[in-house]
Amino acid sequence: MPPEVLLALISLALLGVNDFLYKWGQRWELRDGPFMLVQNLAYVPNAFALAWLRGELAWAPGVLFGLLNGLLAFTAFLFLLMAVRRGEAVALVPIVRLNFAVTAALTIAFLGESLTWAKGAGLLLAALAILIGGGGALFAGGDRRALLLAVGAMCLFGFVGLFYKLGLRFGAPPAAITAAQGAGVFLTAVPFALWRREPIPRRGPPLWIPLACGVLTSSSYVALAVAFTHGEAVVVAPIAQLSFVLTGVLAVALLGERLTPRKGAGVAFAAASVALFARA
Repeated sequence: MPPEVLLALISLALLGVNDFLYKWGQRWELRDGPFMLVQNLAYVPNAFALAWLRGELAWAPGVLFGLLNGLLAFTAFLFLLMAVRRGEAVALVPIVRLNFAVTAALTIAFLGESLTWAKGAGLLLAALAILIGGGGALFAGGDRRALLLAVGAMCLFGFVGLFYKLGLRFGAPPAAITAAQGAGVFLTAVPFALWRREPIPRRGPPLWIPLACGVLTSSSYVALAVAFTHGEAVVVAPIAQLSFVLTGVLAVALLGERLTPRKGAGVAFAAASVALFARA
């Protein structure tokens, strides 16, 4: 298996579990300000530790794209948290993870990455997987605000992928971009938490769930950034963002969300898309 595909699948697994925890944690009425701050308190040391272990804790102009990603990622994850509070993960998360199409379109248009028939077919199947397996329920009459939040997160994550690629082009080591992103999120999360004035959890799931999400997201971004050094974003990003399949399986098995024929068809399209991108 090519290294970029393996790393993308690792990122997929980490993202899938992270998004499930976003939904599962809602039974404890997680508050936005403390959640985003505590998640980042775990993200930053984990990201810097991974960068140090990889010997990539170094400065380069491309690191500035990581700082910019911090603002985008903070807002995107906040939108995701707010969206799953209002709707089902099995329907909303696939819309958010359509962001790979935004990244792919941007890198093809502005960075000159190639678009072969296999990649094009994979993009089409991935889009069908999301629209049929997840988005259709919302378009049929779900929570409109949840839909808008999911679409907003999708667009923001799409630009995060583009800026990762640009950061690498400007000489930033992969893990250094992830560490810089954590710093950017921290600079956003602290004033946001102070503005919300919500109590910081001291024990139980409201504390360890955001801590776990911080570790999962930072590790996922490192895997994704390293994958970009081995292959094109148009191949890597779609595989990683198909994490919604794992999230959906966990939501159905552990949260009792319904697996309808429509959503089952979405899983099949997703598997076919991953196969095409792996071959590409």
